[in-house]
Amino acid sequence: MVLLMLLQTAMLVFGQVALKLAMQDLPEWQWTWAHIWNNVILNLWMQVAVVTLIAANLFWFWLLSKYPFSQIYPLTSLGFIFGMLAGLVIFHESVGYWQWIGVVLVMVGCYCIARVA
Repeated sequence: MVLLMLLQTAMLVFGQVALKLAMQDLPEWQWTWAHIWNNVILNLWMQVAVVTLIAANLFWFWLLSKYPFSQIYPLTSLGFIFGMLAGLVIFHESVGYWQWIGVVLVMVGCYCIARVA
């Protein structure tokens, strides 16, 4: 179960990273069909994000049908860890001391939940 949740969470974070990359490429927003078509729908990173996020949610539906909600839902907090690492590695964002403490606490919580499973 934990490995499946790691995969599902990694898919969600990858989808969000692709969405962030797509949004970075966008020029100033305009509510015109030409702008939406050319800069959103035809944006490769946006397409990757949509496909990945849909797949991650379909996988989540399957996980919900197989495992107790009280065990799998808290493991979605692994996304905080993956998201922070993606910000650090991919987007070169700074990560502070308190953020690392938070990640350690989340990891301890996930470990406690996984031990019950």
